[in-house]
Amino acid sequence: MTAWESTDTVVYMKYPLLSPGFTDSDEDMLNLKQAAALLRVHYMTVYRYVRQGRLPAERSGTEWRVARSTLESFKDHPSRAVEASKASTTRRIQWDSRLEGCLLAGDETASWSVIENALAAGHSPTECYIEVIAAALESIGDRWANDELEIADQFLATGVAIRIVARLSARFRRPGRSRGTVVFGAPPGELHSLPIAIVSDLVRLRGFDVLELGANVPGKAFASAAARTPRLICVGIGVTQPENLRAVQDVVDQVRGIDREIPILVGGLAVSEFEKVILRGVTAVADDGRAAVALVESFTTAGGLHQAV
Repeated sequence: MTAWESTDTVVYMKYPLLSPGFTDSDEDMLNLKQAAALLRVHYMTVYRYVRQGRLPAERSGTEWRVARSTLESFKDHPSRAVEASKASTTRRIQWDSRLEGCLLAGDETASWSVIENALAAGHSPTECYIEVIAAALESIGDRWANDELEIADQFLATGVAIRIVARLSARFRRPGRSRGTVVFGAPPGELHSLPIAIVSDLVRLRGFDVLELGANVPGKAFASAAARTPRLICVGIGVTQPENLRAVQDVVDQVRGIDREIPILVGGLAVSEFEKVILRGVTAVADDGRAAVALVESFTTAGGLHQAV
């Protein structure tokens, strides 16, 4: 059973089946049972329309509500109704919450459907990475920290998210000449590779190549990758745990040992929480994925391509 099906069961039990001939002229917002009756389709058909983003709806507690005017337009002209409502409803849909439920259910198919529908509703790939995937994972992490979820839930959600990020990355790989290469990784002791994958993809979307080293990477590996990479833009280090800041410093020192000039970018939750920590040899600190991309762009504009020596 997926997260969507479990939610559907709750809604189905809460509202009795209504007759197709019901009248409710005093209400502007209808629940999904009433909407199904108006459209003369099965309740699950309407629920699927909402889930796919085809029928704009608002969440109210445990139920979805659809404006009567929207239903009338949808009944007469389904595609036109969606286009007319898209601008006003796209931002109201909580795509991250939808994805969160699918991730926790371990449902890759439903998770990918959320991303596809968010894209169809007008979200950019960058917004899908940051405002949908990253936001859903952050919520899951917070819930686990508050003992609302089991550790198995977090691992299951992360596993599905890794596959979703890979699919999204494959769809939006940018063709053409590379603007240069960035080396990204996480230091020894840092086991979270997904943030590195997300930031790497955000940078790829801007036309750069990325050597994605992953998590728990020794400083020597960072230095070696930087030394042999032509048209190098910068070295990026991601850190989510404050106790790994010492390891970050070791990576920075080893990269500086082979090149004193290459820009070094550090980002992640640990840096955001400890903004006053000054790491020797770090060029810049990024609070989030967008800031990291902007800094990579600035390195290109300010100094051009760097050839490691």
